[in-house]
Amino acid sequence: MGSCHSKADKKGRVHQAKAARFSRRYTRVEDMPVVNRKACGIDLSGASTHFTTLEIGDELEEREFGATTPELGAVVNYVATHGITTVAMEATGVYWMVLYDMLETAGIEVYLVNPSHIKQVPGRSKDDKLDATWLWRLHKYGLLSASFRPSEEIRPLRSWYRQRKRLVEFSADELRRQQKALDMMNIRIHHAITDLGGVTGMRLVRAIVAGERDPHVLAMLRDCRCQCSPEELEDALTGFYVEHLVFELAQALARYDMLLKQIAEIDLKIEVVLQHLLPKVAQFTDVAAALEAVKHPLPTGKHVPLFDVTAYIQLITGQDPTTLPGIGPMSVLGLLAELGQDMTKWKTEKHFGAFLRIAPVKRISGGKILSVRTAPGLHPAAVIFLQAAAAASRSDSALGAFYRRLAVRIGKAKAMMATAYKIARRYYNLMRYGQAYQETGAAQYEEKYRQRQIAYLEKKAKQYGLVITPIAA
Repeated sequence: MGSCHSKADKKGRVHQAKAARFSRRYTRVEDMPVVNRKACGIDLSGASTHFTTLEIGDELEEREFGATTPELGAVVNYVATHGITTVAMEATGVYWMVLYDMLETAGIEVYLVNPSHIKQVPGRSKDDKLDATWLWRLHKYGLLSASFRPSEEIRPLRSWYRQRKRLVEFSADELRRQQKALDMMNIRIHHAITDLGGVTGMRLVRAIVAGERDPHVLAMLRDCRCQCSPEELEDALTGFYVEHLVFELAQALARYDMLLKQIAEIDLKIEVVLQHLLPKVAQFTDVAAALEAVKHPLPTGKHVPLFDVTAYIQLITGQDPTTLPGIGPMSVLGLLAELGQDMTKWKTEKHFGAFLRIAPVKRISGGKILSVRTAPGLHPAAVIFLQAAAAASRSDSALGAFYRRLAVRIGKAKAMMATAYKIARRYYNLMRYGQAYQETGAAQYEEKYRQRQIAYLEKKAKQYGLVITPIAA
């Protein structure tokens, strides 16, 4: 009888111990805690009206405002008059930008919310006023997260950089139009030279537009660094000239020259913005001397600025990101324009990769991994890291060996994304913690990977009572 009771007691204690491992005790809370007491929700209803919701005492007040600049000023005054300290609004088109800047200038914290994050809760009607109230309610209880936006001093740089990037793309289109006009006249320059936008190519196009038709005279315009012979170039320049195609070539060249001029003007604007960022980091008595102290060789190629971009970035951030594989001066400029210099906005390198949408997202259900893939869509900075990964994949660096090893196992696309994620983590650690990148080379990486594989095989063999013996050379 006693043994039966002891077994039952023992079984009960085991059951209680198991239950204790999977149960937790929480303090019972009746209502959700208020995080933002002085909060306001604004629904941007497009180009016509905006709706605001805020709390006055124990009552909610909903008001409708117009979308003109004076009406937006009335929104700011209305919000500030009632002591609102933080505002939540959706990112609707481009209508939010002016109101965002006006609220920020007034000293009010603005949460720019992704619309998809607030539409996932069912059971409510869709209405502009109700949307403003819903934004206020979620923001009051701290259930909204703000979208990333660079600081005020970085935004002009981002605008100039993106505009410059578009102009470079447009200039490439004009080069293709020139190439098409030449092909239609059977002037096969691209069979003799590699780049129509180079020195030799531009000389030939300008001479043809100016009226020169003799292939021998045109061939004499080749640059001394051109690899093709004058005879090969002369044969390629013998074409069947048509007046309307020459006119099309001339207009494409004029548009190309105009775009080059605009790119040079934007470069001057970018340099002015970078100079304004310098005093915010360190007080330099002589900017020219400071730039000379960290001087880097100017990059070669088309559409490169005529000033030392890397030196400016190093003075502003205190780091030189061009030491990372695949990262060049224009990549560094793009990363500063898109991300700013404050990397504390992301807690860890994994948060940074998830923000860029190049980090793998693991979906788990029932204790099983359903999928491991990146989220759809890419941040503009992620495109820069992918371009850096493409450059590093062709190099004799450790990251190049890493890409080539993964490309065989999981494919080139996934290997490129993994390499971009690795470069992004290196960039995050460099800019936030100052962890310099140490290049080991492809050979050392391959040897390190070989030693890891040998250690893994030895561990598996030991589990089965076996010993791995190397084969004599």
